[in-house]
Amino acid sequence: MSENYSAATLYIILLVFLLIMQLIAGAYLSIRTGKLRELLSFRLHDRLLKRLYRTEWMAINKYHNGDIQTRLVSDVGNIVEGWTATLPGIIAMAIQLVVAFFTLWYYDATLAIFAFMLGPITLFLSWLIGRKLKRMQHEIQSAESSYRSFLLENVRHMLIIKTFQYENSSMQQMENLQQHKLNWVVKRNFFNAMTNLSIGFGYQAGFFLAFVLGAYKIARGATSFGTFTAFLQLVGHIQGPLQGLSRSLPMIIATLASVERLKEFDALQSEPGSEQYAQPIKELASINFEGVSYAYETNVPILQEISFSVKPGEIIAIVGTSGEGKTTLLRLLLALLQPREGRAFVRTSSAEELAISAATRSYFSYVPQGNTLFSGTVLDNIRIGNPDATEDAVIEAARHACAWEFITKLPLGLHTVIGDNGVGLSEGQAQRIAIARALLRPAPILLLDEATSALDLDTEVEVLERIKRLAPQKTCIAITHRLSVIDICNRVYRVRDHKLVEIENGSSTGV
Repeated sequence: MSENYSAATLYIILLVFLLIMQLIAGAYLSIRTGKLRELLSFRLHDRLLKRLYRTEWMAINKYHNGDIQTRLVSDVGNIVEGWTATLPGIIAMAIQLVVAFFTLWYYDATLAIFAFMLGPITLFLSWLIGRKLKRMQHEIQSAESSYRSFLLENVRHMLIIKTFQYENSSMQQMENLQQHKLNWVVKRNFFNAMTNLSIGFGYQAGFFLAFVLGAYKIARGATSFGTFTAFLQLVGHIQGPLQGLSRSLPMIIATLASVERLKEFDALQSEPGSEQYAQPIKELASINFEGVSYAYETNVPILQEISFSVKPGEIIAIVGTSGEGKTTLLRLLLALLQPREGRAFVRTSSAEELAISAATRSYFSYVPQGNTLFSGTVLDNIRIGNPDATEDAVIEAARHACAWEFITKLPLGLHTVIGDNGVGLSEGQAQRIAIARALLRPAPILLLDEATSALDLDTEVEVLERIKRLAPQKTCIAITHRLSVIDICNRVYRVRDHKLVEIENGSSTGV
């Protein structure tokens, strides 16, 4: 009696120990899986962003921001879920299937083969179903991209929506996009439900046939009742993983569809010179265009046979009507676009000619049109030009941009937090911070694309005079429409009829 009691106690202790270990192992696995998901997500984001940063600007420009965001968030999420949840589940079900099959084979080979026959049938049906599911998943992800793009644009252009009283039309557009996405989601879910229902009926029919076959063997004395009971349990262990695999099919398809969408980025053309991105800057002798022509994909010429040379310390103005190609010219200098004809290059003091590419982008600081500030502090925004710059260097750049006076009046000075796109600052203040950012960058050439358009006349002249006093450290090419800028410049060029022509300094012709 005491021996039985001791054995029972031992079994109870062992059971409690195993239950505790199971709980601990489950908690540990949950923690590790959560960490693995984040690390995998981070790695995919790192890889994709690096790829986008090295891709030609025009190639990326074809994708809407909402589409790119959907791929970075939703598609990456599908892939991470597939690797960390679906794939381990499939491996576990496959192991369970193999163990159950060989165990059943040990008892009755005929019954094992009968139970396993559902496997090839399931795989074939899954292949047929998967092709249709993949098309549906692509449509759903495309609808998600359109929907997210719409939301981003409407948040960004809230001022226009309010002032034009466009709220009702905007809401109607959103409802249409929601309905389009919902239709595809419902179609996919209905297809999944019908597929699972059909497969479920098939497995139940298979289980029923296995039961009949086993009962027939018992009646003939070909098997025992115990073997029959074990057989039914093992059939369930075979059918369970097969059914689980079929139910995992939608997630597998979602993962594969997301992989295909992300692989589109790998097929995009890399920028020339992107592999030499961080080349040291050499002493500048000139910037040169020789017979450069450019046309967008419509093949309508924008610039034709452009030739000019800029020396260190010069300030050059480029004028012309809207749409003539002035901004395109700056994008060619920045290697965001590549000439269709001609040569664009930087000549160093050692007479070395460096073809304009991503590798020569370090020679340029750029102030584009509009508000290009990030959310964060004023200091963070200016330091984008040179992340290693000291605070004193930032202050000096702000002084040259005529920004220091108003920065000191902000609640926390340089450490004042501003919103996305410079919310909390006037357009003129945002422009001056952008100019300070460009001046802080250790690049010899400054490109201004209507960069002083929001400044009053006196401030604009003061900013440009201070930039001129930086010569020969800074060479400046400025797109402008204002006479005040032209009077300060060494030379003035006009873009007209796709040509670049030097005009008399001080002339208002073509401005």
